[in-house]
Amino acid sequence: MSLHMCLALILSLSQALVLVLVPCSARDAPVRRYAVDLDSPPEEHFLPMYRDLAGLIPSFRQDAKEMIEKMVPGEVRPLVEVLAADLDHFLPQPFAGEMRGIANVTGIDLGDVVMINLVYDLFAFCTSIVAQDSQGTIWHGRNFDSAFFALRNATVLIDFQTKGQTLYTSTSYMGYVGVITGQRPNKFTISVDERDVGAWWMNALEALLNRQAVLMSFLVRQTLTEVDSYLAAVQKLAYTPLIAPVYFIVGGTNVAEGAVITRDRISAVDIWTLDPSQERWFLVETNYDHWEPPPLEDDRRTPAEKAMNTTGQAGINAASMFQVMSTPPVLNKAGNREQRCVEPSPKPLHPPGRTTVCTGGRQLRATVWRLRLLIQD
Repeated sequence: MSLHMCLALILSLSQALVLVLVPCSARDAPVRRYAVDLDSPPEEHFLPMYRDLAGLIPSFRQDAKEMIEKMVPGEVRPLVEVLAADLDHFLPQPFAGEMRGIANVTGIDLGDVVMINLVYDLFAFCTSIVAQDSQGTIWHGRNFDSAFFALRNATVLIDFQTKGQTLYTSTSYMGYVGVITGQRPNKFTISVDERDVGAWWMNALEALLNRQAVLMSFLVRQTLTEVDSYLAAVQKLAYTPLIAPVYFIVGGTNVAEGAVITRDRISAVDIWTLDPSQERWFLVETNYDHWEPPPLEDDRRTPAEKAMNTTGQAGINAASMFQVMSTPPVLNKAGNREQRCVEPSPKPLHPPGRTTVCTGGRQLRATVWRLRLLIQD
């Protein structure tokens, strides 16, 4: 398959962010960037984006149908329909309104929009790394293994704004209102990895229907909206009840601000943090508890740790972090990957971070996150 170079697009935000599109398949659509006006009614939050993506909606409807048929057990679907029939009772705003708006503009059944969000939430097979380099800079990298080939062309970058200013940014997908990869400028970053603990559908839906817990992607978005410090973000992510177990990986802007939060449905089972003074200058999380050996058939942790140690603390930068996240089997067979590289600069004119997005059949779709250490006078 022939490759071509996508155009480089430079965006000037409050923290001066540069978006660079790199070689991608001629079959794939460039990743687009949108602003969501949080001051507008929830039903209208994503309307400008979907109007711009109107040409992709027919194929997305078909992809969504196939995704649901493949991933959602038949006995679960009637329960989701019950939830969708009284969505405002079971889900908080703005999520209920946003789902309703997406259903209206795409023509997808509201129950199917709910199921799409459940599937995205509960099948995040990923590798995340948070690290501190020898200069005290915190780096946060993640990739995303998707079983759904169609997500290549459904990926978008979204700036959630209030009063015309970006509050937080996420890498997202059509049909999705949550956040599994997010950054609050100058404050913290969050990525989410699925925690495989067996059967979950019935328990997850029971928790939603009883209004006892939230989707993990809703919690991430609420944290990005409401919290303005790394420590407060860790606390909120650690102790808010969820519908299913998960790993939250958090990066901050000060020395040693990096953590992997291992969650069950009620609270944190473990909070594993950076400690450079004890030679723990990076943390690797795939989809398994860090204190247990990973399964031989899916050991991405060992190669990632080896690559990080080979690179060395002094060698960590955007290029080397991207290389670690791109190296098989850290780059898993699924091949649909994302990484994000963002530098929240304390000065608007500081040299920008780089966001790299690559789309292609087995290629990486990724961004690597960089958080620059904010030096307090």
